[in-house]
Amino acid sequence: LYLSKLVLCSLNGLKVRFSVRQLEKNSIDQTMKMLALVLLSLLVPSARAQDPADSWLGYAKAVAPAGTSGVITHASAKWVVPAAPAVPGSRETPWFGIETSDNLNLIQPVMPWESFEWNIYNEYFQWNPENDISSNSHTVKVGDVIYGSVDFNAANQSYTMLITDLNDGWKVKTVIPVQQTDAGIYKNYTTVYFVMEHPPPSCSHYPKSGGITFFDIEIAYNYETVVPVWTTGFVSDTCKCRAQILNATAVEINWRT
Repeated sequence: LYLSKLVLCSLNGLKVRFSVRQLEKNSIDQTMKMLALVLLSLLVPSARAQDPADSWLGYAKAVAPAGTSGVITHASAKWVVPAAPAVPGSRETPWFGIETSDNLNLIQPVMPWESFEWNIYNEYFQWNPENDISSNSHTVKVGDVIYGSVDFNAANQSYTMLITDLNDGWKVKTVIPVQQTDAGIYKNYTTVYFVMEHPPPSCSHYPKSGGITFFDIEIAYNYETVVPVWTTGFVSDTCKCRAQILNATAVEINWRT
């Protein structure tokens, strides 16, 4: 194989990215296992459920404290790229994002393990009508510090999403218009999530570090920084993945390897 571009596959709405260069470096057995995982996604129904979705593992949820109202005007966090999983070929994805009060619009800086490498990019998912937007992506190194943010633009009813690698300086911004209801009313983004998504085929597909920490978290409603009300939960119980609130500005998501 001599191709060097990313191969992009859209399978029933699930985007799977992998580098042909990486395929060259792996054995035929490893490549076939990875492709088998991709083909298994064909069995997944095309309709995506509202959040918390079936593909979520452990997660933390932040909402405005009592007496605070309005929309999210800023949300940001940092995290460190964990070690590569011992077994390649899966697509576990830590991310944080903001969601509308009806759980039908999600703005999320993401960092998926895409078969052989960690990548960062911005994504927006809208349930009705379905719309999935992804920015350009960037491969990051183990130990790099990643910063993501979402900021409200009141003048044109939109959000600017940013994700950047603070070590090498790469960054991408994506502007997402706020969707209007059928009555012409702009939706309100009111919830922040910190999530580990996409259950792996086995716990050995997770990094042996056993967890990832989102830190220096900042959340503002109506341009005022708040201490949010935190709750945690899980959907898939795979690898006992759980979120833990360390303090008002830090969330840790752990798993069993």
